[in-house]
Amino acid sequence: MNRIAATEILDLGDYERRRDELRASAVRARRERRVALGPNATLTFENRETVRYQIQEMLRAERIAKPEEVEHEIETYSDLLPTPCELSATLMFELPDEAERAPTLTALRDFESHLRLEIGRGAQRAPDAAPARFDRRQIGEDRLSSVQFVRFPLSKPQCDALRAGAPVRIASDHPAYAHATTIDAATARTLAKDLED
Repeated sequence: MNRIAATEILDLGDYERRRDELRASAVRARRERRVALGPNATLTFENRETVRYQIQEMLRAERIAKPEEVEHEIETYSDLLPTPCELSATLMFELPDEAERAPTLTALRDFESHLRLEIGRGAQRAPDAAPARFDRRQIGEDRLSSVQFVRFPLSKPQCDALRAGAPVRIASDHPAYAHATTIDAATARTLAKDLED
């Protein structure tokens, strides 16, 4: 299984000393992998650096130092790592108006059946679409959570097309949130490279 090794995680003291440097690098890595989908949603594709940073920040925030507790955080967050032919992302719905948040998230029920990554042939739907796979533990019966962990399992032809520089789009055809965004070429190259790491 693809996972972060315990040896990749700094102890709290070392992390504090290097935090500014590591945070700057992680923020840059996240920016390179962030894709807006419509006015209220962003997907941030994950890689080893972004996941390692999330673990370090969680350990710091919760003051976690016991080896078994550190291991638990590593295990939890390693689920976010992409695999050789599967991208992963954190999907976030940003709804600043509190009065609109609950009704909007309720209207987004079943969103997991409507999100896909389109690769190749002008990135227009049909045979080249990779449906999103959501973490079922984060989906409520009455509404969607505003933060979701999403995976996009790719077929070998889709992986090959992504690596070859084919056009890529992220698209939703949910009735309450139908939007599509073409992923710029630099971001697509970054995602293709993440499949290799």
